[in-house]
Amino acid sequence: MTNIYPYNRNHSYSVRNFMRKSINSLERGLDILSSFNSQNDAFSAQTLSEQLNIPLSTTYRYLETLKKKSFLVKNQVTKMYELGFVLLVLGNVASSRMKLGEVLLPHLKSLSSSSGETVLLTAVRGWEVVCIERVETQRLIKLTLEKGSTLPLHAGASSKILLAYQENRFLDSLFKRSVLIKYTKSTITNPVQLKKELKKIRKQGYAFSDQEVDFGAVGIGAPVFDHKGKVVAGITVAGPRERMNKKISQLIEMLKMYGEKASREMGYRPSKL
Repeated sequence: MTNIYPYNRNHSYSVRNFMRKSINSLERGLDILSSFNSQNDAFSAQTLSEQLNIPLSTTYRYLETLKKKSFLVKNQVTKMYELGFVLLVLGNVASSRMKLGEVLLPHLKSLSSSSGETVLLTAVRGWEVVCIERVETQRLIKLTLEKGSTLPLHAGASSKILLAYQENRFLDSLFKRSVLIKYTKSTITNPVQLKKELKKIRKQGYAFSDQEVDFGAVGIGAPVFDHKGKVVAGITVAGPRERMNKKISQLIEMLKMYGEKASREMGYRPSKL
């Protein structure tokens, strides 16, 4: 049968092909913008071309388009491309509308479901830790840290994971102005010993506590980094000692994975160096 609509068929193909190319170009442009982070805030076209496996001539076209729309600027001295003011405006809009707990809640729920334990989201507030969000498991456990409540920075995984990434001058000020309360015999109250513990936490990427605040409870905490590489929150899995100790290694890996997911959600892009 003779096709009586050859033009329409060809036209539809052309539209689909155009849309596919447009989407690919958009993805490439977003890949370029996503390459920037606190450690890598300027790129040459050559570096981006090699890093993203895009032909140099094509990379130049993407960069010039992004520059035209003010997503990027070109430093006239270094000839490197840097992020433009439009992204600053968009970032301010996003940060003003988003709350940390709301943004990370889906990850907290998923972690609680996967681990079968209670999950806490904490942040530093002054000289204390505040619980921003708490997701309960079906198997409840009595914990001191309820949503909205606070604890000192030195006790428990949900606190130590935040304290571990503070500057030394912050630690020195904390030790001078605060009494390190001993909640249980496992609570670390010696500043020298606590500093060693915090160094260990930074090295391994997670904090562990065994009955430091609540008798019979074990906690594991992981950091959440923002787009500047700063720790803005901690995610903690907590549960009964006898149950948690049976799956510690599994929980640590799971928690670190979710910490990385939450960090990416906050715009964190670790350096590839």
